[in-house]
This record gives sequence, structure tokens and C-alpha cells, in this order.
Amino acid sequence: MGSRTAGAVSRVAAATLDWFRQNRRPLPFRETTDPYRVWVSEVMLQQTRVEAITARYREFVARFPDVGTLAAAPEDEVLAAWAGLGYYGRARSLHRAARQVAAAGAFPDDLAGFRALPGVGEYTAAAVRSIAAGERVAAVDGNVRRVVARLFAVPGRPGRRAFEYPVRRRAEELLAAAEAPPGEWNQALMELGALLCAPAAPRCADCPAAAECRARALGATDRFPERPPRRPPVPVRLAQGLVFDGSGRMLVFRRRETPLRGLWELPGGDCRGGESPAAALVREARARYDLPLTPATPREALPSFRHAVMDRRITVFTLAAYLHEPGPGAPASAPSVPSVRSGGCWVRPEAVSSLAAGAILRKTAALWLDRRPASRARVDTLPGHRRPPFPP
Repeated sequence: MGSRTAGAVSRVAAATLDWFRQNRRPLPFRETTDPYRVWVSEVMLQQTRVEAITARYREFVARFPDVGTLAAAPEDEVLAAWAGLGYYGRARSLHRAARQVAAAGAFPDDLAGFRALPGVGEYTAAAVRSIAAGERVAAVDGNVRRVVARLFAVPGRPGRRAFEYPVRRRAEELLAAAEAPPGEWNQALMELGALLCAPAAPRCADCPAAAECRARALGATDRFPERPPRRPPVPVRLAQGLVFDGSGRMLVFRRRETPLRGLWELPGGDCRGGESPAAALVREARARYDLPLTPATPREALPSFRHAVMDRRITVFTLAAYLHEPGPGAPASAPSVPSVRSGGCWVRPEAVSSLAAGAILRKTAALWLDRRPASRARVDTLPGHRRPPFPP
């Protein structure tokens, strides 16, 4: 927009507000100005679509209705409530920040104080403070960057100062022109980006600001903002082992490495090069958990499935496995020994949903519970004088 006039900026603000008031989605976190609930919603929305978090937001605030309840909860309980949303560092930071707020007795009363909480970035602080406290600050997320970059034809790539500085300055101009509470305006601009000004195929014909959009006038909405080169997906093969005791409980371990540190998983790990899933399972179980596993059969216990994490495209192979026989003179009953030694835990597949478990373990447990009886492989599991069969 180059030398955009104040009148044009005011027209954009007025038209966008009018559109938002008629088309805003009835989201549960828009029904409150409680800083705790606004904050929880904003953390959930980081790198996650609105559609994916709406029900989970309701569940989370029902379980932890206020900051004190969240602060008092064990981390495992918080991670279990977060399970399936991914990016678990968000949940840990939310929990740490809740403890700081509870210890202080109240939320910080200014933008800088809120920004200093663990895991709170510039956008999250601005969104919470504008919506919950009416602080007049522009909240600039990915949707807002895209809308502003197109409206004003701001060149450059998000994340770089040459792009970020003019985008923020323009966002502040729009906020100043908006005749609305700052929280409402920030949500209006974000909603415009989410519903109309999409990254690909923006719905310009429906956009209330189309007449003032410089990128549209140039016929170049696809050039604003500049997109970084897309990294090619990385194919990964993951082998994991199902080890059951005689009562139908599976052996799981708390992950020690990032990402997903602290979440429960089945023993196993990535296959190297052309390594078979069976060989990878034996090697990784020993390396990660000092667990002497042997695949019980070359066949998979469950069908393989796909799972995507960022640029990783993971194919998951699940093998039935058992622990090595105890040596001469060793006690024969020791299914609890590896769990004590290696930080493992025995859990029934139907109880996985209540654990702080990652998506792969949850998918695996669901597949096991849903499997057809005719497809079950009857294989041995734990050591002992008489190994129990794989559970029915």
C-alpha cells in the first residue's frame, strides 16, 4: 500500500469489524475474558488448528478450571490431559507458568510481566492482555502477518526483521484506527486470516478489505508474504515391541529423549538404513532401556500405520516380543524386574488413554483393542517356566 492514507486504513478497520461481528465463529474461549482461560486457549492454538482444540479446550478447563488447580496438579496429569495435541513443551511451560502465577497470587498486570512467564511469547502476551485486560496492543500471529503483508504488500519473509518491523507497525496503525476494544479487533483480524485470507487460494471476493488490498491489486496474493522453501519430508521407519504379562498388561516406558521427553511409549526406536524392524527393535530396546527383547515372530502383531511429526513421515511397525529367558538360578517370576530397572510400567491397553502418552502409543493401543480375533497371532511373551500366550 506504500503511501496508504489514514482514511483507507480506517475503511479497512471498519469493514473488517463489521464482517467479524456478522461472521465470527462461536468458539468457547470467546465466551470469557478470564485471563486463565484466554491464556489456555492461546497456548493450545499455537501450531494447532481451531477445529482440533475446541473440544479439548472444554475438557481441559473442566479438569483444571482455574490457575490454582492447574498449578497444584502433577505434571503427569497435565500431560495426560494434553495428550494428542502435540508439542508437549507447551503443556510443560503452561504448568510451570501456572505455578508461578499461583505463587504470586495473581496474573501479572501488564504486558511485560505476562511476557516474562515461561513459554509466553510476544504474540501470546499481547493476545491475552488485549482480550482479558483491554490493553491496547496489537497481537500479531501468523494469520495477522499474512493479512497485513497482503494489505500493505510488505515484502520479505516472516521471521526476518526487514519483514517483521513494518508488519508490526502497520498492525499498530490498524489497531489505532479500529473503533473497538483491542481484544475484539485483534480477534477480527485473526479471524479474517483464518477464514478468508488463507495461505493458498484466498477468498478475495468475500473479503471486506479487498478494495484496499495492495497484493490483490497487483494480482500477487501468492507472493505475500514470501514463503520459505519447503523442506522435503523425511521418511522414517519406527519399530516398537508389544510385550505383555500374563494378565494382559503391556510394558511401556517413559521416554528420556526430546522430543516427547517424559511421555510413555513402547520399547523400540528408529530403523537404521536397510535394517529390519526386528533388528531395530532388539538394538533400540537394549540401547534405550537396557531391555533384552526378542521378537516373538517375524510377522507384525498389528498392521503398520503412518504418523507425521513436522517433516518426519513415520511408518510404525509393531512386533510382538518377549524378554530373554532368565539364566540358570535366576528367579523365574521377574516380569517386574525390567520395569524397575529401566523405569518401565505395566499398563492395560484400555488404560493408555489416561496416561501421558504420545499419539503413536495411543494409536497402537487403539489398534490392539480393535483388532479382529481372526488376525491375532498367538505368540509367547514374558519369561518364566511357562510363558503365557499373547492376550486374547
